[in-house]
Amino acid sequence: MHSALQSLMILAAAGLTLAQLPATITDHKKIDLGDGVGVRYKEPKLCETTEGVNSYSGFLDIAEDRHLFFWFFESRRNPEEDPVTLFLNGGPGADNMGGLFDEVGPCSPSDDGLTTVLRNDSSWNEISNLLFITQPVGVGFSHGFLEELSIPDPTDASGKRTLEGRIANADFVNLNTTELAADDMWAAMQAFYAALPEMAPRVKSKTFHMGTQSYGGHWGPGFFNRFRKETEALGDEAPFQIGSLMIINGITDAYLQYPSFPKFAMENTHGVHPPPLVTAYMDYSLLAEVNGCLAMIETCETAINLAPESLHFKSLCAEAAAVCRHTVEMPAQASLDFHNYDITNDINATKQPFPPGVYPVFLNVPEVQAALGVSSNYTVGVNTEVYGSFLFTGDFVRRKQRIDLEELLDAGVRVALWYGDKDWVCNWLGGEMLSLGTNSTQSEQFASAGYAPMTVDGTHYGDTREYGHFSFTRVFDAGHAVPFYQPEASFALFERTITGRDQATGMDDISEDYATEGPEKSTYSQINGDGKRARFLIDMVKSAKFRT
Repeated sequence: MHSALQSLMILAAAGLTLAQLPATITDHKKIDLGDGVGVRYKEPKLCETTEGVNSYSGFLDIAEDRHLFFWFFESRRNPEEDPVTLFLNGGPGADNMGGLFDEVGPCSPSDDGLTTVLRNDSSWNEISNLLFITQPVGVGFSHGFLEELSIPDPTDASGKRTLEGRIANADFVNLNTTELAADDMWAAMQAFYAALPEMAPRVKSKTFHMGTQSYGGHWGPGFFNRFRKETEALGDEAPFQIGSLMIINGITDAYLQYPSFPKFAMENTHGVHPPPLVTAYMDYSLLAEVNGCLAMIETCETAINLAPESLHFKSLCAEAAAVCRHTVEMPAQASLDFHNYDITNDINATKQPFPPGVYPVFLNVPEVQAALGVSSNYTVGVNTEVYGSFLFTGDFVRRKQRIDLEELLDAGVRVALWYGDKDWVCNWLGGEMLSLGTNSTQSEQFASAGYAPMTVDGTHYGDTREYGHFSFTRVFDAGHAVPFYQPEASFALFERTITGRDQATGMDDISEDYATEGPEKSTYSQINGDGKRARFLIDMVKSAKFRT
């Protein structure tokens, strides 16, 4: 089903009135940057309720058929001197409005989704100017063009009533790899920074950080390394200076990370273990010499390196991705019906805490759309066209983003990996395998560093291995969306990263030879009752309402 049609049906089932098309918004402030590039924006006065803290939303118009929605929040602390941080969700095709409202942004909607009354005291704009850009085009409010459509109302038994909508659409076929998405993001960042002095004149810092999640394991290394190369080439003319990269439960290199699935199925510390026959099947599917997951990734990589644009070779990579997901990743979940973002939850996520995800209702309120400067319905979930277009090129299993990660590390860029230990789809053992499998100039020293307790105010929230500017942190009792489950811990990790402090304690300045000390493995176990479990539960309950 077309994702936009699906979205209209979901919203109708939720009781929203969609009898009329969204209003066409034309009262943006406009900044013409030349060559068909510009920025249209409004000052929405939504979400951020701190007096004197401004926010801006609208579109980065980077081409006639490329209009990327953005929402930018000034720092609550010091917008003049604090850096800019970009946050992106994954998918591919997942909108970062989920990251804004359920994780790191200034607010969350009320339970009915109709208002924003819940302030997030762990928002990343406590200490940084915070930017959200919805990408690729076709996701959320970002669009190549807007399409009007009418469908039968699924809630009307008579079959006479219709729903009208205006939805974002795009050329999904020709925007289907991380490298192509990086082209748009580099253009978007140039437009944003060119408009910044006029749009948000208080923001002066040129330091730029990036946080990302899930398929952000591709976006992060791919985009950030592209930004690094472009800004280095521009020298003093560069619009910003590269800071640090943070990846939350990311998938970067399936070849390195997929061996974690059978291991995590058997060894996770939450007592969620499929039958031995299932894990044996997963292990066989991973390692089989013919049509096994790893063997097919090797074939994909060999072929695509010979002819990167070959449709036949791309299809080999797409087939490898399908085999890996269906025969290695999914069998355990199918056998136990757990949620792929939180193995302690059921497949329908009926247990709490879990990210509420009511923000699509809020974003379809007409007054909210007018304030944001958008003229389309908000489409929910992962955009299936975007997801499919990336799947069909095999982008999921391509290994280039591991190389990007290694180049960032060798260039001295700080990279922090954070993995919640309840996540299945991008589990922490896979994140650990990625961290140990990267081939940089400091790989041996990193592997020799031990795990140190990651603490905040005396509470042990996780375990960190760190050497120099590279770190891996396992965050206890957190699912896929770490900032939702553990807001205090994730905010501390964010603050320590962008201020150049160590991840474990925040007490030490990072140097080239800084190393954590401790055991080779992270052995914390929820089954054995390790740690201060009650404190974790308190924090998680607070996070569900952003500590109101």
